Amino acid sequence: MSEQVKVADVETIERFRASLIMAAETFGLALEEAEGEVERTLAWLETDRPETWRKRIRKSQDKVVECKSALFRKQEIKATPEARPSVVDERKALERAQRQLEACEEKLRNSRKWATELPRQMVVFKGALSGMHALLDRDVPRINAMLKRMTEHLEEYLRGGSEEAERLMEVLGTSSGMARGGDADEAADGSAGGDDAPPAPATPAEGAP
Repeated sequence: MSEQVKVADVETIERFRASLIMAAETFGLALEEAEGEVERTLAWLETDRPETWRKRIRKSQDKVVECKSALFRKQEIKATPEARPSVVDERKALERAQRQLEACEEKLRNSRKWATELPRQMVVFKGALSGMHALLDRDVPRINAMLKRMTEHLEEYLRGGSEEAERLMEVLGTSSGMARGGDADEAADGSAGGDDAPPAPATPAEGAP
């Protein structure tokens, strides 16, 4: 080789490779956690929430019946119009129980709705992550292997080199420099005189007019 490749720090490539592997592992774990969270949420909606809200609906219905009974008993108390007991508290209690029942019924409807909608959203979500999975599963291992081979060849070159390591150096840039040097040498040879060099002008003979 007519030129020497300047390799400043082979360890920089190894540090970059280690950072690449760590980043890929971090992203992979984040993707697994996100997908697992979606699946757990779907299971929660399909099993836990419907049963929970059905139980609360039954309790709310019982409470509504209890409040209606309390209101009815208060209204049936025999008394003069002037001394009739107030039923304001019983009416308020009944209204609260009815609102609670309506809220539980709404929660149950929403749980059923999202148990149907979430699987469709999961498909969209996983489709959006397919590119990242391809990067982590295919591209990162390929780049990691390439960097590892590069480091091994560079270390071999620094230890004294082998033909394979020297070929790698040429691929990394030495061959282009050598080509430029060769072109310059050829140009210099051509200017020194070759088959295509123009003939030197003849010297006039002594005494020629």
